[in-house]
Amino acid sequence: FCLHIRMRWSIIAAAAWLPVLVESSTGGSKKCRGSYAAPVVNLCSDHWPDAKSTRIWMVVFYTSWCGHCRALEPKFKELGKLLKNDKNIGIGAVDCDIDRATCSKYGVSGFPALKAIIAGKGKSYNGARETEPMKAWITGIAANRGTKGGSAKCAVGLFKSRVKDAVVPLCEEHFPDEKAKNEWLVVFYNSKDSAELKEVADRVAVDLGNDPPDMSKALKKPKKKRERLENLSEKYDFTVNLPNKGPFGMDALAKVGAVCCDCNEDAAAFCASSLRVGEDDFPAPQVFWVSKGQRELLKNLPLNPLSASSLVQLAVQKLGFQRSDRSEL
Repeated sequence: FCLHIRMRWSIIAAAAWLPVLVESSTGGSKKCRGSYAAPVVNLCSDHWPDAKSTRIWMVVFYTSWCGHCRALEPKFKELGKLLKNDKNIGIGAVDCDIDRATCSKYGVSGFPALKAIIAGKGKSYNGARETEPMKAWITGIAANRGTKGGSAKCAVGLFKSRVKDAVVPLCEEHFPDEKAKNEWLVVFYNSKDSAELKEVADRVAVDLGNDPPDMSKALKKPKKKRERLENLSEKYDFTVNLPNKGPFGMDALAKVGAVCCDCNEDAAAFCASSLRVGEDDFPAPQVFWVSKGQRELLKNLPLNPLSASSLVQLAVQKLGFQRSDRSEL
């Protein structure tokens, strides 16, 4: 996987406007630029399989400076040729130098990344980068589409109780996107991780104003956001910077979710994709801050052990109620 370097992104993105690089391929919409040609479709935010799409798409997210992406290209083109007459499957590609927004939306930060796009939702591929394994995977997904009926549930992992656990089990099919009303702290973990991690995550979820979904109404203790922030400041001994009035409302300051990385094959693929930044693979557990679909891996968060104090302070800081220079993280 290729190193993700911000400066390089900027240089390449700027260079992408040069005439030598903007030649449109015959692969797909004229709205999208890219290095692929038919039958692979160049995709972008203006031409993207959304929730109304009847086809399942196998999409490669790539950059022009990525050596592994160039190695994959002939095999991915062969996949397009093999499936060009399949009306249920589309084969597409996104140049992340050009369309950074779409790549960021799908949590792509390591290249190349391969995903199935099903009604606008991503499903990560973590198999061999060879034509036949990719073909078997995407045709299998197409064949099984709709057989479960309704939305698939995420593996609950450590958070099994809807009465006691305030943490929301998440997965790639059900992950906060740009339409999410709340900000999220999301823990990616393995089911064999200690019970202490579970206790910390649940404690933070409650601290931030979340209740278990099936908790008795008589046990719930709603608070105003301002009061909750003041209470957290006293509980964990840090300073909050509050406006003269507000924040208003009594809903949670932020949601807390968790992805079980070893609960099933799909979860393992999602975690492998999400925890890869450039050419670096980060081991679980890791924590993300997710806001309006944008994911930030919190690389500097102390994880051994993971503490409720650190997570709460980080959430308060991300929400804008604590300056970063005051953080103890």
